[in-house]
Amino acid sequence: MFGIKKKGAAGAEEEAAEKTAAKQQAEAAPAKQQAEAAEEERRAFEAYKKEKKLEELHRLIGMIDHTLLRQTATKEEVRKLCKEAAEYGFHSVCVQPVYVSACYSYLKNAPAVKIACVVGFPMGENKTETKVFETKRAVADGANEIDLVICLSAVKNGNYGYVKREVKKVVKAAKGRPVKAILETSLLTREEMRKAAAAAQGGGAAFLKTSTGYFGGGATVEDVEALRKLAGGQCGVKASGGIRTAEDVRRLAAAGATRIGTSAGCAIAEELKKQS
Repeated sequence: MFGIKKKGAAGAEEEAAEKTAAKQQAEAAPAKQQAEAAEEERRAFEAYKKEKKLEELHRLIGMIDHTLLRQTATKEEVRKLCKEAAEYGFHSVCVQPVYVSACYSYLKNAPAVKIACVVGFPMGENKTETKVFETKRAVADGANEIDLVICLSAVKNGNYGYVKREVKKVVKAAKGRPVKAILETSLLTREEMRKAAAAAQGGGAAFLKTSTGYFGGGATVEDVEALRKLAGGQCGVKASGGIRTAEDVRRLAAAGATRIGTSAGCAIAEELKKQS
C-alpha cells in the first residue's frame, strides 16, 4: 500500500542476523584491541630485556683486562692477545714490561684497547727507585695503565708510610695514567688489608687490586666486598687471580669489582654470550 513493500520473513531474519553480527563485532573490538596492545607490550618488554642483557654483556666484557704474564709467553702469543682484546672489546691487555712496545704496535688500529703494564711484578720487593724506573719506561713504551705490586714486607713490618710514599712516586711517574695497587689480599690479615688499602689510596692509587695470582689464593667475593667498602667510591676495585668462568665474573662484579683481570678472557666472553 502507498508503494511500501513489506519485508518477507527471510529478509527480516537476514537483517536481524546482520545486526547481531555487527553488535558482536562492536563488542569484540575492544577485546581485540586489548589483546593487540597486550601483545605489543609483551614484545616491547622482550626487546627491553634483550637490550638490557646485551648492555650487561658488553659491560662485563668491557671490564676485562685480558692478561698474559707468563715468563714463557712468546711474541706471537702477545700478538694473539691483542687481536683477541680488539675482537671481543676487552678493556685492556695486561702484559710484562718487555712486551709493552709490541702491544703498542699491535694495537695501533684498536686505540680503544688500553695497555696495562705490571710493575714490581710479581713479588713487589724491588726498591721504589726500580719501580719508578719501570713505570717511566712502560709509559715511554706506550702503557696506558700501571699495575703496581706494593711492598708486602713494608706491610708486614707495619711501615704503611713506605707504601704510601712508594705508590705516590709511582703515580707521579705514571703521569696521569691510572695506577692499580696490587695488595695480594690472600697474604694479608683484614687489618693489614685495611691499612694497606688506606696507604695506597693516600698515595693516589686509582684502583685497589686483589692479587697477582702468583701467591696464595686468588680473588674472592669477601676480599672484593672488603676492598669496595675500603675504597668508599674514591677508587676502583680490580679482582684478579683464579678467575676462570662467567659465574666468577658475575659474582665478583656483583661484589663490587669494577675491573677483572684474567687470562681466560675469551672463554669467559663466549660463556657470557651464550647466557645472554
